[in-house]
Amino acid sequence: EWPLRPGNRAKSSKLKHILGGLFFGQVLAVCNALSGILNQMISQDASKPHPGFQASMNYILICLTFGIYMLRQHKLQVISSKTGIKCAVNGIIDAEAWFWIYKSYNYTSLTSIQTLDCLSIPVAIVISKLLLRKSYNIRQYTATAFSVAGVFMLVYCDYDGKDKSNMEGDLMCAFGAALFGLSTVFQEWSMGNLGVFTIMGTSCWFSLAFIVLKVVILERSAVVATLTSPSHRVMGLLGGLALCQYVFYATMPVVLRRYGSAAATINILAADLYAAIASDVLFHFHFAPIYIAGMCVVAAGIVFYTLSSEDEDGPGDGSSNPLLERDPTPTEN
Repeated sequence: EWPLRPGNRAKSSKLKHILGGLFFGQVLAVCNALSGILNQMISQDASKPHPGFQASMNYILICLTFGIYMLRQHKLQVISSKTGIKCAVNGIIDAEAWFWIYKSYNYTSLTSIQTLDCLSIPVAIVISKLLLRKSYNIRQYTATAFSVAGVFMLVYCDYDGKDKSNMEGDLMCAFGAALFGLSTVFQEWSMGNLGVFTIMGTSCWFSLAFIVLKVVILERSAVVATLTSPSHRVMGLLGGLALCQYVFYATMPVVLRRYGSAAATINILAADLYAAIASDVLFHFHFAPIYIAGMCVVAAGIVFYTLSSEDEDGPGDGSSNPLLERDPTPTEN
């Protein structure tokens, strides 16, 4: 077998990077879509809302895996370093983001949530430019605009003018989406030279502590009602939600390290496509032509952004494999 020429080798590497970005990004999108569907079902079936409790189960799974791994490797060295402070900030923002997004399902429609989660994209782009000094080219801005426009096409088609969304729920979702965009940038910022598992294992302890505190203060009665008279359907939905979010969190650092926070955020928009397909299968939703056009526009934006991401520099440029990196002992004080 003849060895690849330098030019062919570079093309092969670029193709692998593009396909990898699409694959991992779509794993995030599928998990996010399933989480949305399960949250909608939980909000309909649970006797009382408990968004913090729903988020806490995911953080428990992360702490039992990534968290224990970090403690066995570094004990408390990462937590007590400057990186630990960054992870604490990221963990608290992340927990707060999911709390408000989960809570919004009890007040507003899935249509509104599909619209408002687009706010995470411009937030991620602006914050990454300010905090990480990242630069984006005109093609990436165009791809972002395409994807956002496609989602608005989906929502416009889905909205029939009969269901007036609750403004309070809309504000909750908008706030949570903005925090989520901020969280993706902070997670990328926290990484430095440390491995994926170390960052995940550090942030999760702060997220869990923060969300458990909120549950104790705000949701005691709702959680007691769910646990004392458990519904097999609700418990199954909660377990599925925790599993989807766990896979989401295990995949997110890989995308952030190799492709960047903006790429991760824009790929998650594909969750609207999968939610639309699920609506057709589960609820026999009828697809109008503009709905199909909107799905195509979102898909085109995602592919266009991935193809344009080769011009990015710095973290997320695909220069290293985060799963194979050594996890050095932190030296920051």
